[in-house]
This record gives sequence, structure tokens and C-alpha cells, in this order.
Amino acid sequence: MKRCIIDDTISMKIILGNAPIKNGNRGCVALTITIACVIDEIMKKAGLSYELYLPDSQYDDRKIHEILIGDRKIEFKDCRYPIGISLKNTIGTIIKNIVKGSDLNIFFKADYILDIGQGDSFSDIYGFTRFNSIDRIHRIAHFLHIPYCILPQTIGPFKNYKVEHRAIKSISNASYCMARDKQSYDYVVGKIPSLKSVKEYIDVAFFLPYHKIEQDTSFIHVGINISALLWHGGYTRNNQFELKCNYKNLVTEIIDYFLGIENVQVHLIPHVVGAERTIENDYGVSYDLWRQYNNSKLKLAPLALGPVEIKSYIAGMDFFVGARMHATIGAFSSRVPVVPMAYSRKFNGLFIDTLDYPYICDMRESDHAEIISTIRESFHSRLQLKELIDDRMNHIVSEKKNMLMNDLTIFFKIRK
Repeated sequence: MKRCIIDDTISMKIILGNAPIKNGNRGCVALTITIACVIDEIMKKAGLSYELYLPDSQYDDRKIHEILIGDRKIEFKDCRYPIGISLKNTIGTIIKNIVKGSDLNIFFKADYILDIGQGDSFSDIYGFTRFNSIDRIHRIAHFLHIPYCILPQTIGPFKNYKVEHRAIKSISNASYCMARDKQSYDYVVGKIPSLKSVKEYIDVAFFLPYHKIEQDTSFIHVGINISALLWHGGYTRNNQFELKCNYKNLVTEIIDYFLGIENVQVHLIPHVVGAERTIENDYGVSYDLWRQYNNSKLKLAPLALGPVEIKSYIAGMDFFVGARMHATIGAFSSRVPVVPMAYSRKFNGLFIDTLDYPYICDMRESDHAEIISTIRESFHSRLQLKELIDDRMNHIVSEKKNMLMNDLTIFFKIRK
């Protein structure tokens, strides 16, 4: 039987899964940092000591590392999974554990497991292998009888019946299932009507701290986030996400439109970055466009070392357009008028359904002309957008954070 930690005489052992730190996708890292801050806040408020383990930190060195937010320091230890994501992979994992040492004991002694699912990967939208990797920690938690919580994330969509069946099983076994948008919540309730542990929350990146970087007030500053993944046509390089528009042409027209406005300064702001040119690296695409335009009104944002730095830069914009969801969340949560450019239902579920924020372009449903029109109208109505965002932040987002803090306190069995 798992012990119940309700005082400060024992250090609580918590495993946080599918939460990378050493990763170029600043959106995924933003989720990790934010939920680590939430856990730390709950534990400090309760006066409890705890140990945090990240099997997906991507350090792969089994050492203690630090998350630094201002003067705040949160320690975690990198660890390894005891099994792989497939039979072949598991054999390799076992050999690696024999050679380099196993962390099986960490999982056996864990009091709680939480999973953030990289935000949107509890789905088969990115393929079966990605889902298998995400679902691994659910299978481990169930096998070891460790209470586990599915943290706020997108649930689905699923095209493959077998994948969906496995997902439903994992959701049913969880102590809590926290949907980050209404569409995910409705999906779970529709598939598992008897489930009492599901609630609608919000993406935790809304709570990511930042320090606004001020810009020259003689200009209107417009931030544009370009998704390299969409630029290259998805992983299949053949319009994998079935966009109705030509994304490359759309991006260049958006840039041209804002460069044509006399007092506007345009900023290309990558959100997935890395040192190598890959299909996912936003920086490479943004850099090439910046060089190609060679225009003094077009700026390339500095290569940010982390999500806090990127959000701080985005916070200095007067208007923002982006296709990386966490870039648009960074804008919204720093109260910048924003038009998200959706390529999957995760955008619609969050912005339209949960936040009741209609200023969004769905590239799967709208054509080129409709999207450009929406962006133009939103730009000219940006003060109206800001008022709406302020209202949603002060009410919906604030209430969702309080609900998350309260329910995680209950999940950890902490006496109030």
C-alpha cells in the first residue's frame, strides 16, 4: 500500500512525466517550468519537503538540476524509465539500465505520478510512436498502483480505434483527468460518462512568469510567430494537417501587409528553436525570411534560452499573430492582442470554447482571403481585443488557476 504523505516528517517523492527541460520546443518547456512552480508553491505553502523526478527532462545524466525563475530555485533529478515504449525499445532500455544503472527504485518508491503529456501529445495526431511514448508513464503508474494525475492537456483527437481504446483505459485509471479545454472535457465525458474525476481546467502556461521587455514607443510593434513544422508541410511534408490555405504564401502576405503600414515594426519571434536546421526549428525559417526581406522594419527576435525569455519578449508587442499555440498563449497571458492561427482543434477548444475568445483563424476551415481579412480587422480593433483579454485573464484564467491549486492539494492528500 502506498503511504499517504500529510506532514513534513517524510519527503514526498513525485514523478513528473512527459515534461522536457532540455528541449528546443519552448512551449513544452513552459509547461514543465510552470507545473514545477505550481508543485513547489503547494508544497511550500503546506510546509512539506519533496523530491521531484523528471524522466523526460532529456538531460539523460541522472543528476540533480535546477529550474531558475528570478530568485526562485526548484531542484529536480533526471531519471530513466524502467521500460521502453515498445518491446524492442524495452530490451534496449533494460540493457542501458544494466550498464549505466537502473532507476527502477525511484518508480517503486514514488508517492505520486503526474503527467503533462507535452501539452497536446495524448493523441495520435503526431503518430502512434509519439502516443506510445506519452502513454508509457500511465501504464507504469497503473502497474505499480501509484496514484497518478493527468495534468491539464489536450485529450485527443484519435483517428485509430486501438489508440483511442488505450487512451480511454489510461484516463479511466487516473485519479484525476484535467482537460485543458472544453472540447477535451466533452470528449472524455462523452467516451466515459461515468468518470467523476474529469474537470475542465486551462493550459498551465498561462501562469508562466515573465518580465516584459519594453520596445520603442514610437512604433506599433507586431509579433509574428512562424511554425517551421507547418512551413514544411508537417512531418509528412505533404500538408499533414490538411490546411485549406497555402501556409508559406499566407505568412509572406501577413509580413508584407504589416511592413506596408508606416509606423509598424514587425518582429519574427520563433518559439521552437535549436542549433540545427530541422523540420521543427522555427528559428531557421524566421532567419531565412529576415535575410530575404533585408528590411529595417523587420526584426528577428534574439535566440531565447528559455520560454520565460520568449514570453518576456512577446509581452512587449502591441499585436501578435502565431501558429505555435504556446506562443499565442504567451501573448494572451501577457495581455497582448493576439490572433492564433489554428491547425488543430486544440486551438479552438482553448480559445473559442474555454476562453470565449473569437479572434482566431482556423487554417483547416478558412481560406487565404478570410484569414488575411480576420487579421487585418483584429489589428485595427486591437484595443477591443485587449479589453476582452484583460477580462478573461481576470476572471476565467484566475479561477482556473485557483481550481488547479486546490485540486492538486487534494490529490497530494494535503490537509488544509
